[in-house]
Amino acid sequence: MSSSSSVSTWRSDTTDRSSGIPNEDDPVIPSPSQVGRIFAESKYLWQGLFARAGAMTMQCDTVRLLDLGHRVPPMPDNLQSMCELAGQAMWRMESASCTSPPHTRTKQTRKWALTRPRPTLCTISKRSWFPFSDTKSNGVSLLFFGWTYILCMKLLEKQHLDMKYTTRLPPTSRQSESSSQLDDRWNTVDIGIATEAEIQWWNAILAPGQGWRPATGQQSVWAISYNGNIKFRVSAKVEPAIRSTTSFNPPSSAEAVSFLSKFASIYNLQGQASLALAMALTLPLHGEINSTVQLPKPLLVRDGIQSPCPSIITDEYDNLSRYMTLSSKPAFLSSTLWSTFWEPGVDSNLVSPWCDPIIKVIKPLIDRDDLERLGHLMALRRPNLAPLWYGVTACGQTKIIKAIIPFLEKLQTPMVSRPIPEVAAWTRSPQSFMDLSGSGPYINQETGEVSRADVWRLRHECWDAEPEGMCFRNPPFSPWPPFGSIPVDELELPVRAHVSCARHLWAYSRWTWFLGDETEVVDEMHANEDAWPELDRNINPSQVLPEYLPPLGYTPDNVASEMAVGAIFRWSATEMEATGKDIYTHPWVDALADLELWEDEDIKDSRGSARIESSSRCDLEHVKGWVMRVEEKRDLST
Repeated sequence: MSSSSSVSTWRSDTTDRSSGIPNEDDPVIPSPSQVGRIFAESKYLWQGLFARAGAMTMQCDTVRLLDLGHRVPPMPDNLQSMCELAGQAMWRMESASCTSPPHTRTKQTRKWALTRPRPTLCTISKRSWFPFSDTKSNGVSLLFFGWTYILCMKLLEKQHLDMKYTTRLPPTSRQSESSSQLDDRWNTVDIGIATEAEIQWWNAILAPGQGWRPATGQQSVWAISYNGNIKFRVSAKVEPAIRSTTSFNPPSSAEAVSFLSKFASIYNLQGQASLALAMALTLPLHGEINSTVQLPKPLLVRDGIQSPCPSIITDEYDNLSRYMTLSSKPAFLSSTLWSTFWEPGVDSNLVSPWCDPIIKVIKPLIDRDDLERLGHLMALRRPNLAPLWYGVTACGQTKIIKAIIPFLEKLQTPMVSRPIPEVAAWTRSPQSFMDLSGSGPYINQETGEVSRADVWRLRHECWDAEPEGMCFRNPPFSPWPPFGSIPVDELELPVRAHVSCARHLWAYSRWTWFLGDETEVVDEMHANEDAWPELDRNINPSQVLPEYLPPLGYTPDNVASEMAVGAIFRWSATEMEATGKDIYTHPWVDALADLELWEDEDIKDSRGSARIESSSRCDLEHVKGWVMRVEEKRDLST
C-alpha cells in the first residue's frame, strides 16, 4: 500500500470543530452539540474506511515496510559485548521572529534491552488466513519462522556472538520427486533441491520448542518458542554431489536469507515475505505483554509460477537494521500502534464521543475474527503505519487485538504507552497534538488569549527557563489537547516572552547512538525531509449527513474523556491559572489531590521503578500557595 493513499483523517491542529467552549453548566463536560458533531465526524470517517476495507485483498505489494522504516536510524553494526541500546534525538527550532536565536535541543535519552527473560510463545491455528491473490499457497507462518531466525542472527552478528542448534531435529524425507502433503501427524514442507546445511536449518526453525538459540543462552527480543501443535517434516531432493554427513553450524543471516528466498520462489510467496517480516517485527511487543502469537495454517501448492530474482526478501534484508531499531523497543511499537486512534483537533473532553463510533465499527470485526479486514481498515487509517498493523493483525487474536476495545473505552493499554516524538518523526505519523506546531499567531487578537494547546507546547519548549519548569521537560502522556484558552496576563514569564513570536517550528534533525565510551551519530536529516506529510482535510462538516448523528438519547459514558482530561491538565497543574481553577478542581482533574499524593509517596510506573522528577515535590507548595491566593481573592470579591 502506498503512503500516498487517501486517509480521510488529517486536519489542521487548529481547526475549530469543538469551539473549545464546554457546557455552560460545567467547565469541563462538553455540550450536546459538541458531542454530536464529533460523534458524527468519527462515524462518517470510520464507516467510510470500513466500506473501503471490504473491497481490499492482500497483494504482493500490500505490505510496504520501506514506507515505514526508511527514516528510522539503522541499528549500529558494532554492538560487541552490548546487550542494551541507548540513543537520543536532536531537534532544531526554526522561527522567523523569535526572541531567542534558532537553536537545537535534545530529547531524553532512550535506553532499552536487546534481550528478554524468555522467548515469545507461538502456535499455529487450525485455519489459514490472510490469503494473497497472486498465489494459492499460504506460507506466511513458515516465512515468519525464517525471519525470526534472521532477525536474531543479524543481532548476534552485530554483537559478535554465535548461534547454535539446540534440539534433536526431526527426520528429513528425501525424495526423488518432492511434493507437499499433509497427513494426520505431519505437515510435510518440500524445499526442493537443497544442501544438507539448508535442510538442517529448515529442520531447526520448524522444530517444536527452540531449535536454535544464542550460544550465550540469552534470549533475543525476537526469539520465539513454537509449541509444536503441528509437526513439520522437511522434504528435499539432495544431489549426491552435495550430500554430507557433517554437522553444520547455523547459517549467517545472509545465508538464511538466500534459503528463505529460494523457498519463497518455489511457491510464489514473495509478496507474503513482507507480511511475515512485519509479523516478526511485532514480536518484542508481544513478548513484553506475554502474549501468544497465533500463526495461519500453512498451505503449499506449486502452481508452476516461480518469482524472478532478485527477491523481495533480499530487498527487505538490506533495510533490516532500520526495522530492527523501531522494532527492538516495545515502547516504540506501542506508541505507534495506539496513536492510530488519535485525531488532531479532537479535544481531550471529547475523546469518548470520538471513540464510540470506532468501537461500533471495530468490535464486530474482532468478535468474528475478521482480522484481515481489520488490518485493511487500520492501514487505510494510517498508511505510513500500515505494515505494523498488518503484522499485528496477522498474528491472530493476541493481547494487542483484545486490548483495542478496552483502549477505546478507557484509554487503557497492555503496557504503559505514551507519544514518542522521534518515533512520530521516523514514521512521519504524528502521535500527539504536541507533534504539530499549529498555525497562525499565538494570541487571539479578539480575546487577547492563547489556546491552552499552544501554552502546553511553549511550556515544554521553555522548561529550562526557570527551576519550576522541570516538570515540563517531557511532553504529556496524553496526546489529546487541553480545551479552552488562557489570558496572556495569567501566563508565566518564560511563556509570555514568546506569545508574540512567529509560531515556533521544531524539526527533527538527527539521532545519536551512545556506544560505550564512543558516540556514533547517524541519520542526519536531509533538507526538506523534516515536514509532516500533507494533512488530508477530506472531512467536511457539510458532508456529514444527519444519518451520522448519534442516536436519540445518546450520552457518552465519558470514561475515556475523563482519563484524557485528567492526564493532560494534571501535566500542567504546577502552573494553574486563576481563571482555570474550576477546571483543575473539577472531579475529572482533581489536580491538587494528585499533587498531594506526590507529597506522600513516590509515583511509580507499572514496573514500580520509575520516579517522578524531584522538582515536582518543590512545586507542591507553589500550587498550594496559588490555591490560597485564589480563595482569598474570591472571599474579597464576595
